[in-house]
Amino acid sequence: MPLKPVLIVGSGHLAYRLRKLAAARGHEILYRSHELFRRKEGEESKIDAVTRALEPIDLGGVATVFLVDDRDEHNLELLIAMISLDRTVPIVASLFNENFASHLHAAHPNIQILNPAKIAAPVFLEALETPVVRSLRHAPAREPLEPRFTPADTLVKRLVASFGSLAFAAIMYFHYADHLTWLNSLYFVIITVSTVGYGDITLLNSGVLSKLVGIGLILSSTAFIWMIFSLTVDNIIKRRAQLSLGRRKYSDTGHVILCGLGRLGYFIAEQLLLRGERVIMIEKNEYAPAIEHFRALGADVYVGDARLPRVLQDVGVARAKALYSVTDNDFTNIEIGLNARSFEPTLRLILRIFDESMAQSIKENLDIQLAFSMSASADVRFWAAVPTER
Repeated sequence: MPLKPVLIVGSGHLAYRLRKLAAARGHEILYRSHELFRRKEGEESKIDAVTRALEPIDLGGVATVFLVDDRDEHNLELLIAMISLDRTVPIVASLFNENFASHLHAAHPNIQILNPAKIAAPVFLEALETPVVRSLRHAPAREPLEPRFTPADTLVKRLVASFGSLAFAAIMYFHYADHLTWLNSLYFVIITVSTVGYGDITLLNSGVLSKLVGIGLILSSTAFIWMIFSLTVDNIIKRRAQLSLGRRKYSDTGHVILCGLGRLGYFIAEQLLLRGERVIMIEKNEYAPAIEHFRALGADVYVGDARLPRVLQDVGVARAKALYSVTDNDFTNIEIGLNARSFEPTLRLILRIFDESMAQSIKENLDIQLAFSMSASADVRFWAAVPTER
């Protein structure tokens, strides 16, 4: 008796992997991309759109329906629509947000909700201790980058120096021109530039030149104080803003760097912290919801672009135990890994690569042995939901 067909809905690497598994195990594949379920505006409801797309398919004769689009909202939308069409067909849905899984189980007992990131995370965690045999000879590590000095810092220093020179010149002038003692001359300049003006020493009976010097001192010192104060406050605010984004130089040694706090990065970070690892996370999006969660757990999150060598240097990549790069872009992960290796050729690199064949090529040609596909790590668990009976 032939195996029942499986219906695979969705686009992305997990859908591709499941199609390959179905073909290898002799199942007929009924594939539908999410685009086929798109509702025609003004012509039909979502239920009608799903009914139209599935009209040629006998759902009662399907072994399992896989809803494995890359986007949760697509899978959830189709899941709700399919429940209304057939409450007996087994459905396996990919959802990165598992918070409402219990509600879906209550609505349809034949539903299984699986989180690909949660399934794949242990594979990436095990890579932290996996023995690695390197096959390539790498170039020497990159020289440390020189520190930067911002124009604002230099300007403040120059303003302070100019203001000090002005005050010193005024002290000299009033000492020799108005015959004030050195202490009284210093006192008079200070109360003048600070606009206190006690009135115990004045220029009322001084000459015209002294009064003009006094006026110039008041106006110049006001401008200097205003600029120095404004720039200093601005630098303090900018510095605090940088610190609030985690942008500082870390002195840690033997820590783990995690680049990308997306779906997979979230689970890897949680497990690393539970293991007691010292973790510094780099996330490009300062509004990523996971940032505050991990900071509340006591972790450091550096908001910045991990592809930039200076960011990697700030988080101490040359002294790190390992670097994870699990962003949602293969080439970003490769770029981060190679930049990190330029600081420390022996650094353990663990990369997320969507395409398994690309991951294998990276292992062979770039000597990055710990490159994994999340979908390739999760597909077998999804396939385990297919009934085995013929």
